[in-house]
Amino acid sequence: MEEVKKHKYAFLGIFLIILLLVFAFLYFSLVVVDYSYKYREYDKSGKLLNPVLKLSTEEAVKEFNEDFVYYLLYQMQFYNLRSNALTRDTPKILIYADEDIYSAEIDNGEIIIDKDKIDKPDVIIRTGKLEGVLMLQDSNYIVESFNFGRSKMELVADKSILFSKGYLKIYSKLTGKGVTGSIIKIYSD
Repeated sequence: MEEVKKHKYAFLGIFLIILLLVFAFLYFSLVVVDYSYKYREYDKSGKLLNPVLKLSTEEAVKEFNEDFVYYLLYQMQFYNLRSNALTRDTPKILIYADEDIYSAEIDNGEIIIDKDKIDKPDVIIRTGKLEGVLMLQDSNYIVESFNFGRSKMELVADKSILFSKGYLKIYSKLTGKGVTGSIIKIYSD
């Protein structure tokens, strides 16, 4: 009888540890980080400028570069993505703008852009330079571009990783497609 009690307590202990880990994962995954205050400060100081200002659409398409990608990700609020709670892996985005390739990494609210391909991106965004410029000229156009398929966001990483980093909220906002109806639904595919 004493042996059965020991096994029961061991099982209970293991169950509680697993339950604690699940709750910790969910807590850190669901905690909403809002870095918009940083960008309001950048905006007040003049460091954050829309690169299409004072350019015609044609000029902006010709000059499309990392600054345009940075501001576009800013407008889509990618700065609010967070590192994976368990692995501390930062969010990584691959962006195709026509034939040009850009990569972005989000580190504590900072958007870091590089004109190069990144290994193992979490998501891939495909758009044209003209579409990018149009989105920068009118932030309301962003959702329209994604809804009508002119721009696309491909979820590459596992849904649990996308969930833990905060991508699913942005994906739903941009595409109008819900993938976060319930936590169970996220893992059912």
